[in-house]
Amino acid sequence: MIRAIWSLLKIGIVIAFVIWVAERPGTITIDWLQYKATFHVGFFILAMFIIVILGIFIFSIIKSALDLPKDLARYRDITAKDKGLKALTIGLTAVAVGDAKSAAYQAQRAHRFLKEDEALSCLLEAQAARLDGREMDASRAFIALMDDKNAEFLGIRGLLQSALDCGDYGGALELANRALALHPKQEWILQVTYDLEIKARNWDAARKILYRAEKSGAITSVKAKSDRVAMLLAEADQAKADGHDELVYRSLSKAYKIDKHFVPTALRLGEMYLARDKRKACISVVEVAWKVTPHPALASLWGRACPPARDNDKMAYIHWFEKLLRFKPESVEGLQALANVLISEGLWGEARKKLEKAEGIRPNVNLYRIWARLEERATHDDIVVREWLEKAADAPRERVWICSETGRVYDDWSAISDQDLFNTIIWDFPQGRIVRPSLIPTAHVQSYLRITG
Repeated sequence: MIRAIWSLLKIGIVIAFVIWVAERPGTITIDWLQYKATFHVGFFILAMFIIVILGIFIFSIIKSALDLPKDLARYRDITAKDKGLKALTIGLTAVAVGDAKSAAYQAQRAHRFLKEDEALSCLLEAQAARLDGREMDASRAFIALMDDKNAEFLGIRGLLQSALDCGDYGGALELANRALALHPKQEWILQVTYDLEIKARNWDAARKILYRAEKSGAITSVKAKSDRVAMLLAEADQAKADGHDELVYRSLSKAYKIDKHFVPTALRLGEMYLARDKRKACISVVEVAWKVTPHPALASLWGRACPPARDNDKMAYIHWFEKLLRFKPESVEGLQALANVLISEGLWGEARKKLEKAEGIRPNVNLYRIWARLEERATHDDIVVREWLEKAADAPRERVWICSETGRVYDDWSAISDQDLFNTIIWDFPQGRIVRPSLIPTAHVQSYLRITG
């Protein structure tokens, strides 16, 4: 609407000007050298208008002729860019399909047509080379990407994946830190960097990354707490191997403050207290952990922490384990531990009561083995003993230290499994077939470090 009004306004101005000229007749005389020309005002204005229009037309023709080389060059650039983008599209599709030959050909075309913007071409070239198994060529392409400020991250990510695939974890860690500097809040980068710091045993650096990963949501608070404890215990175990007892104690104390119920922490700290003749401290540690997580190893440590009996009181040891059971009366582990003590002291009837109660709560392999021991000591009936052992063979398995990733069973907890996995050993019921150490290959599978960004 506004455009139509403006057009009408311009036409009105022209008409008004023509009428104004027509109402004011007159002539214009040009006297130049020996020439003298007289024109009507209207004719003169019309002639000048035509001359201006012709001048503009001629100027446009000349300008177009002069700009022709630039226009042709621009046309060639646009056409080349279109061809280059098409080559990129076809090439990336070929990579997705797995056609290495087609991808490499399209990468060459993209390089030829996109000379001023080679980032995507380099990326396609690298992907095609990797698809074809030419890792050196892929690495060169990724390095070329790193020279482009806008595409630097693509190069770093490609080299990071190559380093992980080749097992170069030192180089991968350096690249992961560079990627983290570019994108400090990206969750998958935090996760990969954290895993690599753990693998390098850089515990201080890993703790810093863990804090950032937890804050960003890349790692849950429960997992972060568990990992902090595992790192401190790993440091304690290494310090113990190196003979640094004070460092062991500091690390265990920090771990205990974070989680007082984690059995490996309680066992290590309790053992240290017992070795330093701090019996009460050891008993306190076992008591706190037992109330939440009854564990056979805690029962064993509890027995070793028993105060010396007075006047050869044979019942003192039994009363000591009864005290442990009172902390968690329905614990199968406590009932079994007390039954073992009762059997050792020859109190067969009391032992049977404890075993019957434990069987009513949760039958398991260890329970029936204790039954067999009881019958062997009490009745010496080999047939009954064999029946209990047969029951044990078919009974549900008791909790064990098992790797949540591989299913491998361990005698003791460790922060680092022999498959080089961190904090994956848990106290749990084995699901299905137990994987024994001899059944697992020694090659470490690094699938958990794969980039999924």
